[in-house]
Amino acid sequence: MRLRVLGVALAAALLTGCGVSAQDTAEPLRTGVPLVTQPGAGGPATGQRLTVYLVRGARLTEVERRMDAPTVAAALDQVVDGPTRAEAADGVRTALAPEVVGVEVVLPDGTTTVAVTRGFTSITGGNQLLAVAQVVWTLTGLPTVTRVRFTVEGMPVELPTDTGLSTGPVGRGDYLSVAPAERTPSGTAPSGTAPSQTAPSQTGPSQTAPSQTGPSETAPADPED
Repeated sequence: MRLRVLGVALAAALLTGCGVSAQDTAEPLRTGVPLVTQPGAGGPATGQRLTVYLVRGARLTEVERRMDAPTVAAALDQVVDGPTRAEAADGVRTALAPEVVGVEVVLPDGTTTVAVTRGFTSITGGNQLLAVAQVVWTLTGLPTVTRVRFTVEGMPVELPTDTGLSTGPVGRGDYLSVAPAERTPSGTAPSGTAPSQTAPSQTGPSQTAPSQTGPSETAPADPED
């Protein structure tokens, strides 16, 4: 199910190509489903690349989507829609329920306001932190967004972060504890320890030190007188 988006003049202006004109008041909108290309649909993927952050285990994981024009609303749709069947079989999920979020406004300073229902605050345990992190990491991947603010009925929502609760705008740095795992950091670690194994070979010359005592053992050769 596609989430319903709270459109404002700025968001509506992005949709003029679809025959939707800018308006002074917010009203529910839906993003265009046909614009999105799911991976593995047959044939090469087309459109612009959008990185969406879903959940695997207790961390975020990246998945790729393609669409004609990635927008904040369309990106949120992808977070809510969750994984494809193949991704779900690989253990990928979304911590966000379909009916809880909508884009309210994108400010010129890069702060995006996301309106959530009270059902959002009932997400329990670590899933709420993961749900917020999914939205924040996905939206801040867009060039127009740097931070995200969450509201319920126009009032700031108290959000879990790595350092405690916050009612202000949050960014990726507030959710590093669930950041996607590094892809291949371990490949370079063993090579870095290899030189330390050559250190014992430098002790070889020190073992030749006793050989310098050899000439001292030739001293008894003086009794030839």
